[in-house]
Amino acid sequence: MSELASKSSVPGGGGAAGLIAATGAALSSMVANLTVGKPKYAGVNDDMVRILADCEGLRERLISLMNRDAEAFEPLSRAYRLPSDTEEEKAEKTRVMEQCLRDSALVPLELMKACCAGIDMALELSEKGSRLVLSDAGCAAAAFSASLRSAWLNVCINTSSMQDRAYAQKLEAEGEELLSLGLERADRAYFAVLSALKRR
Repeated sequence: MSELASKSSVPGGGGAAGLIAATGAALSSMVANLTVGKPKYAGVNDDMVRILADCEGLRERLISLMNRDAEAFEPLSRAYRLPSDTEEEKAEKTRVMEQCLRDSALVPLELMKACCAGIDMALELSEKGSRLVLSDAGCAAAAFSASLRSAWLNVCINTSSMQDRAYAQKLEAEGEELLSLGLERADRAYFAVLSALKRR
């Protein structure tokens, strides 16, 4: 955390987004763990076992994406410092920058997909998980929602600098769809939990 707060630009928002999403996956695992094997929830036990396995895999994937985000930024930061005095140097810098921007945009886009998978799990947990940890399912949905929004910003900061506007717009269209679908499902889970808690 102190590294995130330092003057270094890495890790940054992309890495933080991955960490937040991994927290959401951990919370989802907790809800599933506290539901599995309970007689009251025998009817959804198989679902909880499945979700638990999926959450563990997702958490590992999110940690990997958090690290990959930092790895993708390093070449981009170096590319900004490439010389551009001659036409040849300008052309080479443009080529390298474009590739680095693509690599840097694809990681948060993959993170958005992972967040949407996590949101689906949180939504199911909000419906089937133990009522004793209902709020935690809502917190997981909120964490994934925050990460989804953050990852989208990290896609956009890279696509906005791309020379290939057709490719940039393709990535942006995919991201916008993930954002719209993911936020709708995350809100559904969050407000379902909130409504259930306020009825108690």
